[in-house]
Parts: sequence; C-alpha cells; structure tokens
Amino acid sequence: MKITSKTRLQGLTPEDAINPATETTLNKIPGLSIPVHDYIALSYTDGKLTGVVYKNGGSGGTIVATLTLTYDGDGNLETITKT
Repeated sequence: MKITSKTRLQGLTPEDAINPATETTLNKIPGLSIPVHDYIALSYTDGKLTGVVYKNGGSGGTIVATLTLTYDGDGNLETITKT
C-alpha cells in the first residue's frame, strides 16, 4: 500500500500529527498495521528516516514488515510503502 500526502488519514488526533512517524500513528493508518514484532531496525539517508524493518524473534528473526519512506525536494515526508 502506498500512502501519499494527498491521502486522507482518518482516526488521527492532533497529537498524532505532531510526530507522524510513531508506531501508534502507523497502526491507525488503514493498511499499515504492523504484525507482532520484538525488534525494529531503522535506516537513514542524509539524516532522514528512509527505512524501517520489523522482525519477530530478535535481530536475527523473521522480517514481518518493511516500511520505505520517501521525501519530496523540500524534505517533507511524501510516501510510505509497506511490504
């Protein structure tokens, strides 16, 4: 699923909008719920979060979900793609 800045996000509170990269917020976005996990690996490019890997079974466990984040030319979060 691809979420863009034009997608209407229902069920979000103003508090969620303060930090849109929180796990709570991602779980409220339809289609981005993350399965049970006990490990999260983050990757950054030029200081911006560009990838999140969720695993169950620790750092060597099974990948249960991956998020890829992209940004526009102004550095604003533009898309989140879950695989």
